[in-house]
Amino acid sequence: MNKPAPRFSARVYVDTTRRVPLRRIWRYIGYDEPNYTYTPRGRELLSKLGRLSDAPYYVRCHFLLCNGQGLGAPKWGFTNVYQEDEAGRPIYSWEIIDRILDTIVQAGCIPFVELGFMPQALSSAPAGLPYEGARAEGWRYPPRDYSRWLDLIRALACHCREHYGLREVSR
Repeated sequence: MNKPAPRFSARVYVDTTRRVPLRRIWRYIGYDEPNYTYTPRGRELLSKLGRLSDAPYYVRCHFLLCNGQGLGAPKWGFTNVYQEDEAGRPIYSWEIIDRILDTIVQAGCIPFVELGFMPQALSSAPAGLPYEGARAEGWRYPPRDYSRWLDLIRALACHCREHYGLREVSR
């Protein structure tokens, strides 16, 4: 036999005459569309965050490891960091991810790199499943080859260390 949960009552009093600044307990933002980061409006917004008195802010973008057509889109983004040639050998490209991360750093913010979205060539998604765009699902499958996934993550980490230095990457 289940006992009813005990009931408690409480009174809350709010002094609406007392004004204090909002103490932010977070210094972190995130968003889906990484390719908007380096647009004029993206740069402007990140610069405002970088100038806040409680800066630096950590910035996390989804889709940093995805592949795409070259245009930013709602609820979608890409960097094309990983592709494979005809023989199945990895091809790494850091141009777009560098543009995104450089913009975040130049704004006085700290990139928080999310490693959760799968490059198309590594996705274990069933053949024919849409990969690119807001309603697609192919990017959310685990890697078809975990050793290649490890190599990609290792290559990205090494690239970032060489590009930004160990001190910056350690933040």
